[in-house]
Amino acid sequence: MSVNRNGFAVALIILLLSSGQAFSADKRILLNELYDNARLELQIDWVRASMKLDGDQYALPETVVSTVNQVVEVRYSRTFHRSSMLATLDEALSVGELLKLLDWYNSNLGQKVLHLEMAANSPSNRLRMQGYIEEKLGQQLPRTSRIRLIEELMETMDAAELGTELVASASVGAQRLLREIMPMQDGRPMRPPEILKAREKPDIRKGISDEMRNIYLYTYRSLPDNEIRAYLDFARSSAMQNFQRGQMQAMARML
Repeated sequence: MSVNRNGFAVALIILLLSSGQAFSADKRILLNELYDNARLELQIDWVRASMKLDGDQYALPETVVSTVNQVVEVRYSRTFHRSSMLATLDEALSVGELLKLLDWYNSNLGQKVLHLEMAANSPSNRLRMQGYIEEKLGQQLPRTSRIRLIEELMETMDAAELGTELVASASVGAQRLLREIMPMQDGRPMRPPEILKAREKPDIRKGISDEMRNIYLYTYRSLPDNEIRAYLDFARSSAMQNFQRGQMQAMARML
């Protein structure tokens, strides 16, 4: 009798282990599908743009600028971005949340929002966005109810705080990279990233709320109020909340 019990216990353990492995494999499939459906690979363009140096803006030798930009291209590859993002999102999201996010990105409204965000966030769109903000929003703001709706979406997405973290992370990452390429003559070690980010965040935070509001007004300018409300409803879900924070955490780690 004890042999049968032992055999049953062993069989149960094998079954549980194999189920866990299948569950993990299924989650990896969902994570890869979300990465592709949400077009997260486009973030690498922003990462590279934020880390590269413009020779006209910095009084640095041309060889230093060129070397930094070459290192950025190699270090921040699409493969590195994908593996880093998936590892962090694996920690941040449950299988149930992954399924909800996939349903959202496969919906008509999810696709519409995604395409608007892709267009707005493209580095090639920067001048067009800035022109809209200066000319259109500089002359006349949308109606008050529309602004409140956009601000509610910003608050739900924690846009100002996450944006501050991202910009500070990019700034500190760029400083670290420059020091690697061109070590300081005094030889002093660089302060830990968290200390450097803590020093930069107050200045970044001062103007980022107004900047983010203008970006949101531009990005979702073609969405009617009822669709923004529908987006807002989904943005309040744990799936989207954890997805947003997971993305920012992954990018902060990469930078």
